[in-house]
Amino acid sequence: MKVYLSSTFLLSLIQSEKKEIIGNLLLSSIESNTRFYTSTYSIHLLFLSLGSIELEQKKMILRNLEDLTDLVFSLSMDEIRSELLLAEGLGLERIIALNQGLDLFYEFTKENLKNHPLLKVRNFFRETE
Repeated sequence: MKVYLSSTFLLSLIQSEKKEIIGNLLLSSIESNTRFYTSTYSIHLLFLSLGSIELEQKKMILRNLEDLTDLVFSLSMDEIRSELLLAEGLGLERIIALNQGLDLFYEFTKENLKNHPLLKVRNFFRETE
């Protein structure tokens, strides 16, 4: 299974009270041959959410993400155009996951975002409460 790790999910791995639970779920998923992906856009959003952090911390986060993920997708004009054209308001992260043909999208948010029938969404915020 191919899974997209959203910026909210990545932030929860770093800052959430439930980061150990989520981390253990990721480890068990890795053992079942699940492949993880994210994008440069999600990493950008993650760093914005973290605020002012030291350069060494950013480097450590990037190294850990490179170890965890099979690939970090770059943001292309196709995704930006898709986001502008889609009136559904899926958000750029979900557009990237759809364009890359991923099976599942991990997030950690209180918001009720719209879903697309071709992309299953697992919200760890609701599942772990």
